[in-house]
Amino acid sequence: MSVRRPLLIVLTLVGLLLNGLLLFWKLTDPGLSVAGCGGGGCNAVLASRWSQVFGIPVVAPGGVVYVLLLAALLWRKSGVAAFCYAAIGGAALWFIFVQTVFLKQFCPWCMAAHSVGCVIACLGMMETPRRGGLQAGAVAVLALALCQLYGHVPATHRITSEAQARDAPPAAIHERGEGRKVSYDGGRKSFNVSSLPRLGSAQAKHVLIEYHDFQCPACRKMSGFLRVLVEKYPEDICVILLPVPLDRSCNSHLKPTDKGHPGSCGLSRIALAAWRADPTIYQEVHACFLSDPPPDKGAALAFVRERVPAGKLDAALRDPWIDELIQADISDWLSLSAQNRQLPKLLIRDRRILHGIPSGEADFIRVMEKELGL
Repeated sequence: MSVRRPLLIVLTLVGLLLNGLLLFWKLTDPGLSVAGCGGGGCNAVLASRWSQVFGIPVVAPGGVVYVLLLAALLWRKSGVAAFCYAAIGGAALWFIFVQTVFLKQFCPWCMAAHSVGCVIACLGMMETPRRGGLQAGAVAVLALALCQLYGHVPATHRITSEAQARDAPPAAIHERGEGRKVSYDGGRKSFNVSSLPRLGSAQAKHVLIEYHDFQCPACRKMSGFLRVLVEKYPEDICVILLPVPLDRSCNSHLKPTDKGHPGSCGLSRIALAAWRADPTIYQEVHACFLSDPPPDKGAALAFVRERVPAGKLDAALRDPWIDELIQADISDWLSLSAQNRQLPKLLIRDRRILHGIPSGEADFIRVMEKELGL
């Protein structure tokens, strides 16, 4: 008997175990239904649109193929085995490509499964070079890729109505000062629309609260959606913009496995200083800091200094309000993260919270119109 066949059986069992583990995580962790920033690479990959096809986790049919391969190896069905080799190897290459090119983030467990799949495909095609089965497997992978690229995009956000955690008192800084105030969470949380950074008119009918990180790709996408929403409903929508830096230099609540964004604390401080120095330039500053790629600290300072007198900006940077607000925003993020930690988070009304980001601009507008009765 060829040495390759027992080895292929062992590797197939390993691949089946890894697929089963990923499927278990996908089905049992609520955070893996929300695309956004926060958490490690596995969170980003398993919560992305690429983790599903027609709403089904891709590891589910992957597990079926592994079971099929195991049966084909045990009962020596070479044609079926050839199909499985091509499907497993092709899918592994496709998802390595997705993580490298589209997501630019990697899940170690996923990569382990893909590596096992590539080895199985290489060994199997040397063991059973059946052209018909290989072609069928390749067609199956091509169909999967085309469905993910051009088919229905699955939902990558959640809306919850739970009360916020009660482990810490609400921060007073959000409601400090004179001006219009709006309340959330049964009146427990209040925000001063006039004194906080915002997009749109302070007198708009509906006020949304967005928590974001300037280096978060999902927050960048959400920023574009929010601008379109405000432009479409200028008298109805205002968005308070609160930075939550996923940066360990000012946010001590990141887990060891969380993928942080070094430099976000500096960008948040400069942006808030720009707001304090001259609120009329904030929307321009906010858009610049959320560009791809975002500016480093030096470029961010230079951008603001071109628009604000140096003395006024330096005074604003020394304002203790900035660090107090950032810590209050971080505290809110923790309070809102009972089920998942992903940013952006959007307070819609009272206890209605949107976690993550809808699949596209039209989907986001539809969700907001339904939630707010626009």
